[in-house]
Amino acid sequence: MENKFNNDFIEKITDDGVGMLFVKERYKLDEAAIELLSRIKNKGFKLIYVTSGLPFKSIEEKLELANVNDYFIIDSVTAPIIQDSVSNNKCIFIKSPGDLTEISITLEGLLKKEGETFVVIDSITSFLIYNSENEILRFIHFTSSVARERKSKLVFIVIENNGISKNFLDKIRSFIDEEAELD
Repeated sequence: MENKFNNDFIEKITDDGVGMLFVKERYKLDEAAIELLSRIKNKGFKLIYVTSGLPFKSIEEKLELANVNDYFIIDSVTAPIIQDSVSNNKCIFIKSPGDLTEISITLEGLLKKEGETFVVIDSITSFLIYNSENEILRFIHFTSSVARERKSKLVFIVIENNGISKNFLDKIRSFIDEEAELD
């Protein structure tokens, strides 16, 4: 397996707690997803994957390829598209990526009942389509606080584009312990 992570980002996050992973383009994340998920699994964490850009089935396929069995997905993409999306034992469907309150409540509930957990939030960039910067900042503040309180690990994925201001990223950094760029 080619090492897409040139630094010890996962190591640092598992020590420090909250991170931000910058990805230049979505396809680079897709190419590195198996490695990222495998590394999280090998650290012994239960995975919670919050998605605002890819449907449950796409995430589930990546998890299967990475041999990750201990996971839960919060999917805010599928429900608006598929009328009969019913939550199952591995996924809760949220009605919209714009419902950060429901996502936060669901995530907090999962963190309370699970052991050592690693949360991946994919992606801040997608959430910005449905929410204001201030709503996203409140979401990041809340989720990072809950993760730290529960001694869970958390990484926010940012797919870089010209739509995210430097000022906004600087505000996000106030809640982050480590950051890295996917090569």
